[in-house]
Amino acid sequence: DFCKVPVFDYHRHCPRCLYDLCLDCCRDIRRSQTNVVRGEYAESKGPVVETNKDSASDRARLEPSAASVNDKLFPQPIDANDIGIRSLFPTWRVNNDGSITCGPHEAGGCGSSKLVLRRIFKINWIGKLVKSSQEMVNGCKAHDLENGCSSCNDSRRLDSIGRHNFGLSKCSDSDGIDGNSVYSSVLENLKYEGIVHFRKHWINGEPVIIRNAFEPSLSSSWDPLSIWRGIQEIMDEKLDENAIVKAVDCSNQSEVHIKLNQFIKGYSDGHKGEDGKLMMLKLKDWPPVSVLEEFLLCQRPEFIVNFPLVDFIHSKWGFLNLAAKLPPDALQSEVGLKLLIAYGRQQQPGKSDSVTNLMVKMGDVVHMLMHRAEMRYLCPKSLQPERPERIANGMAVHVNAHAPVQNLNLDMGEQSPEHTVSKSWSPSVGSSAELLSSSHSEQPKTNGVERSQPGALWDVFRRQDVPMLNKYLASNWEELTNNSQAMLSVKHPIYDQAVYLREHHKRVLKDQYGIEPRTFEQHIGEAVFIPAGCPYQVKNLQSTVQLALDFLSPESLRESARMGQEIRCLPNHHNAKLKMLEVGKIALYAASSAVKEIQKITLDPKFNRDIRFEDQNLTRAVSENLARVTKQRKVSCG
Repeated sequence: DFCKVPVFDYHRHCPRCLYDLCLDCCRDIRRSQTNVVRGEYAESKGPVVETNKDSASDRARLEPSAASVNDKLFPQPIDANDIGIRSLFPTWRVNNDGSITCGPHEAGGCGSSKLVLRRIFKINWIGKLVKSSQEMVNGCKAHDLENGCSSCNDSRRLDSIGRHNFGLSKCSDSDGIDGNSVYSSVLENLKYEGIVHFRKHWINGEPVIIRNAFEPSLSSSWDPLSIWRGIQEIMDEKLDENAIVKAVDCSNQSEVHIKLNQFIKGYSDGHKGEDGKLMMLKLKDWPPVSVLEEFLLCQRPEFIVNFPLVDFIHSKWGFLNLAAKLPPDALQSEVGLKLLIAYGRQQQPGKSDSVTNLMVKMGDVVHMLMHRAEMRYLCPKSLQPERPERIANGMAVHVNAHAPVQNLNLDMGEQSPEHTVSKSWSPSVGSSAELLSSSHSEQPKTNGVERSQPGALWDVFRRQDVPMLNKYLASNWEELTNNSQAMLSVKHPIYDQAVYLREHHKRVLKDQYGIEPRTFEQHIGEAVFIPAGCPYQVKNLQSTVQLALDFLSPESLRESARMGQEIRCLPNHHNAKLKMLEVGKIALYAASSAVKEIQKITLDPKFNRDIRFEDQNLTRAVSENLARVTKQRKVSCG
């Protein structure tokens, strides 16, 4: 009730007004005292043992008076993630017997009754879980991946923009990897090799790019008009094409309302605001998650089956997605599939409109570029779209692969046959994309032709860059937000998602702070995996449709828990706090699920004979099973 962070088990409770206080807030109140009581240690580090939910005697045993405690035995650790309760409520203190009184009226409590210790899970459930986990870990052979991968150099890494060799070369066992390169693999290799190589990079918090996730020719079914028509087919009630939807104006991050058919038309034609200027919009919360899931299962099942690592990271079935282990009634709003539809354009340096401001997430995320289109409103006449060319094998080759149809009438009739593509593309002089122009000839080819033009430009920082990045943001907040009245209200401004770093900002970061992001382009059919805790920003070079999936991998759990402590100290109305993951609950349910799975494998001889941990075909077997389930669902949809 004070910090608004979800409580997953032990907490303190007021029997009178039902006020709940988490153990971290209890710790902060105790640390605000001159004399620390033993209760701080019991609540922050030591195990809590209680035979009765409201046992006063146990509380007194764990929390003796301040006079009986040796401060040298329990020194106060230095913790930057203190919420500062004493400065907010000086009268809220620890009693002489070590108990804590309910919060004052200003904090939402009654200010009179003593808080008692409560729990949510069954007694000793966590203790038994810890014991079972320790026994199984001690009985298993663990593979050390801490040092990451030293076997790949430029072969499977894409160099950052501005390098001379932007592309792929051969793999060797030499290390000496450039710190700004990005590990990249094609989907077929990933399916064959499994996740071992992927994890060697992922465990170090490195972004990963998976290419060729689907045939570029299939991208035409992912333009906003086709998506809208597909949703129409699965809905019991017809959708109004004039329905008002929410969108975000990327120039100032404000929320606007627009008719759905106007947004879809503006995706390729551009949309002007009341002032006559072209708007850069990003559709918000459309389609709804439940509608999107039905759409994917009934209309695009092949994309779900072939989504990179879907059997590991799916929001419901992924067996290495910790968030998937939560009970159905505890699903997190920030974990699952989303469709991100946004406008985009190539602009002069310093005037670019960002689609996603610099941000950082508690969980992992993957974005797969499904469709892109250049705004025809911005195209010079000489660059107007032309008919797709054909190659010797008869397959259509789309260079600007799949711009939406010219006729944007939202009826259910046939699409216009003039499904056009742009033949060439020339970035503005001095732009980030131009830095790649000299190396396009070296880029990998698909089906005998050069790769299509990029749809998005990514900047991804390392986890270890966050302290310096926060320092830079705090020191230059007014300049970065273009607001002389802007006041920095949080300790960690990276969570505000209020700025987009342009080229001169990144130069200052490199020259004065010693950090720089990994910068790379994203093409059709490429999935970009971003680990939890890695700040990133995205600029659309064209209008795009991205299929995004949030998940939480075991490798990111520690970082996610660390971020949870930082987010807890943000204001209660802060957007990051409203979206924070319940990491404690996720970890417990995931551990319980893992224990059950290992017991099943070790105790069932038949199961143990059929499947081995090192079986490289395990991923393929799960994918085939997922395909079977999806096929059955598609039949029922029909």
